[in-house]
Amino acid sequence: MSAARNTAVASAIIPRNVKFDWDEAPLHWIRDDAFSSHAINEFSYLLTSGEKFFCRVFREALPLVTDDRLRADVQAFIRQEAIHSRAHHDSIEGYLKRLGVDGGEFERHNALLFDQWLAREPYGRKVPKPLQHQWLVIRVGAVAAIEHFTASLGTFVLEAQSWERDGADPVVADLFRWHGAEEIEHRTVAYDLYRHLGGRWPLRTLLMAIVMPTLVQRMGAGLVQLMRQDPSFDRGDASLLRPAFWRAWNRGAERGNTPAPGWFARHALRFVKPGYHPINEASTEQALSYIAASPGVLAAARA
Repeated sequence: MSAARNTAVASAIIPRNVKFDWDEAPLHWIRDDAFSSHAINEFSYLLTSGEKFFCRVFREALPLVTDDRLRADVQAFIRQEAIHSRAHHDSIEGYLKRLGVDGGEFERHNALLFDQWLAREPYGRKVPKPLQHQWLVIRVGAVAAIEHFTASLGTFVLEAQSWERDGADPVVADLFRWHGAEEIEHRTVAYDLYRHLGGRWPLRTLLMAIVMPTLVQRMGAGLVQLMRQDPSFDRGDASLLRPAFWRAWNRGAERGNTPAPGWFARHALRFVKPGYHPINEASTEQALSYIAASPGVLAAARA
């Protein structure tokens, strides 16, 4: 197969260092919307372990990539995701922990999901040799499904003008917008790798049926974890079983600060269309335009 058929990346993916000053970032970084502040911040805990998993799986797949262009894209993807994971880890250490916020049970469950359930040897149990390639394809396909959301979320945060209206802290906003822009930049790589390894439409549909509800559940669990440590919330409302929780989520979405729960279902349907390709799901030009002006990227370049 030719390189053009194996990868849809239009330009080289560039791993970039970033530098953020966390000394002044407030817990309610969207000043007038505490709920949405937590809804976005919980991604730092989810992505720190999740993107390490992406790197492990792609390193495992790399020896099977026979196309030079796709191999270069996968290697750049790994480097970008490693930087993303480190940046979110630094934000937890320098920002959230400074304000007394801990990942707790949410962080531990994320580690179980990515480090145990989705490991090459799940919970230390060797996968039978005839199934090892298919297990790799399944995990790469799961990454492709997640990457569909991260690219779509990238577009959301780049276009979230309500953040400034509601007094968003520029440093936290830049962390998520820089990250979202780079997710758009490399949005085709996971899907191209999935196809290169033999992944097809029926499995893609099944994987999204698992990934979408899991992602919403993980996001909700992270929100609960952060809300329970914030005295501005009634502790009884910090529960996925309380109507007040879902009303607060919908209020944040109505203000334009965070995607609504239904947003994830709508975007999941795009992924399962037979003619789907992530190149059609976002704008590389929009992403690169933001990256060129990102304070975190510019600060690292100066340093």
